[in-house]
Amino acid sequence: MKKYKQLKMYSKFLTALIIILTVFLIILVGYAIYSLYDNYTADESAEELMAQFENNYEEIGDGQISGENPTEGVDNQDQPSQEGNNNSNPSKPSTKKPTSSNGSSYNLGTYYKGYKVIGIISIPKLKIQYPIFNVDNTETLRVGTAAIYPSNVEETLNISGNAVIAGHNYRNSRMFSKLHTLQNGDSIFITNINGIKLEYKVYNNYTAGANDFDYATRDTRGYIEISLSTCTNDASTRTVVWARSQ
Repeated sequence: MKKYKQLKMYSKFLTALIIILTVFLIILVGYAIYSLYDNYTADESAEELMAQFENNYEEIGDGQISGENPTEGVDNQDQPSQEGNNNSNPSKPSTKKPTSSNGSSYNLGTYYKGYKVIGIISIPKLKIQYPIFNVDNTETLRVGTAAIYPSNVEETLNISGNAVIAGHNYRNSRMFSKLHTLQNGDSIFITNINGIKLEYKVYNNYTAGANDFDYATRDTRGYIEISLSTCTNDASTRTVVWARSQ
């Protein structure tokens, strides 16, 4: 009789354990399916935004950008609302001005949930291409990257100084997850709001403190540069990449 009771208790315990494991497995599979779907829809939105951005240019006359608001009167359905060791030995900055493949132009305004797309970043080695937003938050970093420095980055991206572009590390192949694998000489392409597309070459890749932002204000010595930033896998530090226009 005692043995029977023990077997009955063991059977109940085993049944409860199976139920718990089954529920856990269902939750795990459900989360995996949701993540795949969310990644798919986010990448689909990114592709649509980049296509809209590239098809949303209007030819302008000299001086129109600074004197007028190119987006005024335009109807847009979504419109609103660290320091590392420099291991390069560069030559003198080129005096050649960046040129646009589509002439003098301005993007009339591409928006996602009220946030403006100000460019496109492409990194062939990582096989990624995403829109660049003017604000970094949960919404924008879900579908693209964000230019977080300087405050007037829309006007200076691909034009002068250093622009900092941040992206998420999803610990897979999306966004800036593989940023740490870039090496000196790897290419990064940036298209700005005026249709100017520049190629940048990586010349520094290092790990910085989570709160280190000194690399943003570094002296670029007359070069047009970018800094890419993302958290490391344990989120305790950041991967920072420096690149210079060619």
